Amino acid sequence: MHNLNDQDLNNIHYKHRRSLNYNLKLIANYKATSHLIDLEKIEKGHFLVEERKHVHGIYFILKGKVKVFNAGFDDKIKILRLVSKGEIIGLSSLNASHYWSSAVVVEDVEAYFIDLKNLKTILKTNVKLSFLFVNALALKLQHYEMRQKYLSFFQSTERIVDALLLTAYKFGEKTSEGLEFSVGTSRKDIAAFANTTKENVIRTFSKLKTNELILIEGKKITIKNKEALIDQLKKYSKLKNSTQDFDFFYPNLFY
Repeated sequence: MHNLNDQDLNNIHYKHRRSLNYNLKLIANYKATSHLIDLEKIEKGHFLVEERKHVHGIYFILKGKVKVFNAGFDDKIKILRLVSKGEIIGLSSLNASHYWSSAVVVEDVEAYFIDLKNLKTILKTNVKLSFLFVNALALKLQHYEMRQKYLSFFQSTERIVDALLLTAYKFGEKTSEGLEFSVGTSRKDIAAFANTTKENVIRTFSKLKTNELILIEGKKITIKNKEALIDQLKKYSKLKNSTQDFDFFYPNLFY
């Protein structure tokens, strides 16, 4: 049994301008507070959280890749976001009794797990750390709202291009050929992320390959000309008179 008091958390020399990762590591490594955070390793295919199941805590991703999704009213799977190092799983369900979405590991994960009781202790005790959590949640909401704005008027082709760019940004690596990724590349996943059909994805991929914008080798996709794909989205935005946010905000935020 740990006799934790407010002073234990306040004794930690938090760095307000440093990342949430840095400050959580301080808690995990400080003897009086290390019991508040567990370091977990989760293999590919395992769930971190599941839709409609009771909220038990949050995960802060240190390494690996995660897919967040839920089932629509027609039970059709919709991918909501892709998560990698430095992001949080489960925070948006903090004040709910059940998780709103599921999160499955698509590449082995190493993460800090903080259960609900310990998280509330941390948030109530230290204002600086609470601010970092609020900032992380606000950034997530900002990303979501901006992307939804454009997805609302993008046609199927543009939504597929957007899904490709975002998957490459989250899960890809730069190579001499371009931006290369092999996680989240299935036609089914891209369709679920772009809210379209697998057939539309296959047709769009074929056009992009013909125009030498992407290269497909088995499960691996390489984006050869990222700028051309972004320009394709920009041109469509002009037709809808909605280029200001796109030019100055959208590409920098996501791609």
